[in-house]
Amino acid sequence: MQIHGENDISIISSILLEQGFLEENITSLSNETATKQAIVASLNDVREKAQRGDAIYIHFSGHGQQVTDLDGDEDDHFDEAWVPYDAAKRYESGVYEGQNHILDDELNLFLNGLRAKVGPQGKIVVVSDACHSGSGSRGSIDDDLPVRGTNERFIIPIAGPNVKKKEAPVNWLYVGACKPYQTNHEYYSSDGQFYGSLSFVIVDSRQDMVNSSYKDILDIWRSRLALLSRYPQDMDDEGRPSKRSNSMF
Repeated sequence: MQIHGENDISIISSILLEQGFLEENITSLSNETATKQAIVASLNDVREKAQRGDAIYIHFSGHGQQVTDLDGDEDDHFDEAWVPYDAAKRYESGVYEGQNHILDDELNLFLNGLRAKVGPQGKIVVVSDACHSGSGSRGSIDDDLPVRGTNERFIIPIAGPNVKKKEAPVNWLYVGACKPYQTNHEYYSSDGQFYGSLSFVIVDSRQDMVNSSYKDILDIWRSRLALLSRYPQDMDDEGRPSKRSNSMF
């Protein structure tokens, strides 16, 4: 299914520049360059270069999928995952067993390491313009809009139910385009391009993310996303950018 995650790069980059980020500090990957290895390498590079007090923004525009939870930390028994360019949709023993999906467990481990680098005053914001489940079909502009995900779960065979573990704490701000049980439809803009619905809202709202409360900004994004979408879609968020500040950046 064709989606248009690459269109989000230019508009998100523009809003980051407006917020004071330097162009040389903005890294982007798209389409065939957005493999798991490349994404992980870029994330590790960010962590290596991070300094105490830095503001870090991570944005994923692409497919999302639910994957069998192997370590027992999910109430519904499914992890949420980003689907890189080189990931497959279905489990096939000995061929593709989910090794190129980026699980929320992996992202959590990386972000905890990043938090240690930037310290409690540093800001970490993670935006996921994807969905974890939903329609896998794409229609015309007048029918269904492209959906950033699939309603087909990635099922990994396991011997039995996992022992429930305590969920890991969230020491950053995570913002998702929809709830795990909802679909994330792209938005067809007046400029004739498809964009991620959350990406479009972030840019179109033109908020001052340096001097404004992150809670106020999230309220604006949430209300504008609800008005923008033709389908039931509620923004998901948890955590905060920093324990020492209420601003987004």
